[in-house]
Amino acid sequence: MKKKQGLLVMLLGCLVTVSAIAGVLVWQGAGKKDEENRQYAETDGSSEQLLWNDEETTGTKEETTKAVTETKETVKEARETTPAETKEREETTSALEARHETESATQEEEAPSEAPAAVSQVQTVNFQAENGLLWPAQGNVIMEYSMDKTVYFPTLDLYKCNPAVLIQGEVGMPVNAAADSIVKVVGTDAEIGHYVTLDLGNGYELTYGQLAEPQVNPGDYLEAGAQVGTLAEPTKYYVVEGVNLYLRMTKDGASIDPLDFVDYAED
Repeated sequence: MKKKQGLLVMLLGCLVTVSAIAGVLVWQGAGKKDEENRQYAETDGSSEQLLWNDEETTGTKEETTKAVTETKETVKEARETTPAETKEREETTSALEARHETESATQEEEAPSEAPAAVSQVQTVNFQAENGLLWPAQGNVIMEYSMDKTVYFPTLDLYKCNPAVLIQGEVGMPVNAAADSIVKVVGTDAEIGHYVTLDLGNGYELTYGQLAEPQVNPGDYLEAGAQVGTLAEPTKYYVVEGVNLYLRMTKDGASIDPLDFVDYAED
C-alpha cells in the first residue's frame, strides 16, 4: 500500500514538472510571437511611412510642374499684347524711324552747303622745273648761290658757303611770288629777319628773307606775281651788303640754285 502511494506521489511530481515545463515553453512561444508581431507592426509602420513619403514627393513634383506651367503661361500672357497695343507700338516705331530719316536728310542737306566754301579754299600747286620762275624783285644779284665753294661775306668778313642768292633792293620795294604757291611758314630769324616760306609743289619751296612785316598768312594761296611783302632794312648780318632780298630755293629739303629756274640777265 505504501509503495503504491509513493509511486503515485512520484507520478504526480512528474506531472507537475512536465506541466511546468510545458507552461514555460508556451510562455516563451507566446513571447516570441508577440515580438514577431511587434516587429511586423513596426516594419509595417515603416512601410506606411515610406509610402507616405513617396506620396509626398510625388505630390511635390506635381505641384512644382504645375507651378512652372502656370509661370510659363503667365509670361506668355504678359508678352502677348492686344491689337491696340501692337498698333500703338508700330506707330511709335514708325514715328521714330521717320524722325531719324528726317534728321539724316537734314544733315545731308547741310553738308553740301559748307562744301563749296571748303572747296574754294583748297588749292593745289604743281611746280614744273621747265616752267621756270618769275623774277621776285626789281634788282640785281649781289651774291650768288654757292654750296660747292665758299664766297666772301663783307659784313661778317669771312668766307663761307651760301645756300641762297641776295637780290639788291630798296626799303619798301614789293616782293612777289615767283610761282603759284601756298604759304607754308611765316616767321622771324636772327640772320634773315622776317621771312616767308612758299610751297610750290612737287617738293619745291622758296624762302623770302629780309622782309618787313609779312602781308600773308600760313595757308594762303598765291598766284605767280602776287605780292608776298616788302623789303626791310637788312639785319646786322648784312649791313655792308645793304638792303636785299634773301632768296633760297630747296627741293625735298636740299638747297638748289634758284637762278637755274629763271631767265636772268644782269643789267
